[in-house]
Amino acid sequence: MIDELLQLIALVAMAAAVLLAVVETYDNYSTPSVCRAAETALKNPGSELVVYGKVKVWHDGGSVYFSCGLVVDKSRVLFIEKTTGRLVVGSTADGMLYIK
Repeated sequence: MIDELLQLIALVAMAAAVLLAVVETYDNYSTPSVCRAAETALKNPGSELVVYGKVKVWHDGGSVYFSCGLVVDKSRVLFIEKTTGRLVVGSTADGMLYIK
């Protein structure tokens, strides 16, 4: 009886660990189209692109990091309103990146 209970607990723990790993992997996933659009917008000031996707963004005070590996100086980012779904990625005439 105790062996069966311990096996059940171990099985539930393993299933929870696998589920957590899948969720964590999906949460950090980003679509390449968003990063390519951001790079294109920064290289072509005044441009605007519409893409569908997801990207995770964080900053450390001096730079803004995208989960796809793109690093942008914080002074070149105007705003980031959304990070999933239909995204409008563009830059102003003076080269400031925005995502809405």
